[in-house]
Amino acid sequence: MEKFGAILGVALVLLLQGLDVVNGRNEDICRLFSNNTVIRDPESCSQSITCIDSVSYYSTCTGSTPFFDKDTGKCVKSLSTSTSSCSISCADRAKQFVADPKSCYGYYYCADEETALYGTCPQETHFNATTQMCSRQHESDCTTSTFEYCSIVKNGVNFDNLQGCNMYHVCEKGVLKDKTCSKTYYQASTGECVSKALVDCDAHPLPTDVCGKASKPYENKFVADEATCRGYFYCAKQKDGTPDPNPVWNQCPQDRFFDASSQMCITPSSVYCSHDRCDGRTASFVVSATKGCRNYLSCSDGVTVSERSCGNYFFDDQQGACTPSVQTYTACKT
Repeated sequence: MEKFGAILGVALVLLLQGLDVVNGRNEDICRLFSNNTVIRDPESCSQSITCIDSVSYYSTCTGSTPFFDKDTGKCVKSLSTSTSSCSISCADRAKQFVADPKSCYGYYYCADEETALYGTCPQETHFNATTQMCSRQHESDCTTSTFEYCSIVKNGVNFDNLQGCNMYHVCEKGVLKDKTCSKTYYQASTGECVSKALVDCDAHPLPTDVCGKASKPYENKFVADEATCRGYFYCAKQKDGTPDPNPVWNQCPQDRFFDASSQMCITPSSVYCSHDRCDGRTASFVVSATKGCRNYLSCSDGVTVSERSCGNYFFDDQQGACTPSVQTYTACKT
């Protein structure tokens, strides 16, 4: 045990060098942020994260500027008093190690009473301020601190709220605010509200009274999700006779739309749906929901690119082409 501790004690000094890029240890937080967003690592006061394609790229502040300032996006010698969760002091601690207040495996080496140098313990170890060494995790009492998003993200940056496809967060004057897209979904990669079909998300917002009202709840019934043409919720019968508060979402396979009347997934042309009819379609052209069955949609990767007209002709959904023959699909009757 003493040999292990001694080795890790030496490792503390060695790890102070070459820390420009380090690896993350938890689930990637960048799934929430748009490309090129820079935030402070929630597990460190000295590391920043640059988000690219939902992947975190870590950088470490070193030398005489060991702290990362989320507001300026720069490495600084010290942080403002408002960032109290990252406050450390090297006063009377020269030539000693100080624990990183935001991380179990991070630490600072006080080169003198004013200069703190950042370092990290090896994988599967935690820093122990009492012994001034890295110790095995099972020997540590440290637990990673919880964090508030606004302590790592600067004001005005949108980021995903996983509670709903149409929801996102933004910090305003250091306070986390919940925002909602109107008739669209939030796309984390761009930080914008976009067409629902462009967002890969299963957390569809529950429609009002999705499983019926208290006086007449739906029992063991499938209902449309009112966001896509393929999606539906399953409302299970409740023992207390109330509407199912947590219906399960699912969707029909490719080239099938959900039909509430038959409670089945059927041919898209047999279902009226005003949402994106290119969703889940393998064809390049599909009939639109416009009344008269003369219009069609141009699809690309399951998303509508444009709507076009056959003029005086009708659109044949099976052939994927305009035809002089009259076509009367349920999809475009209303």
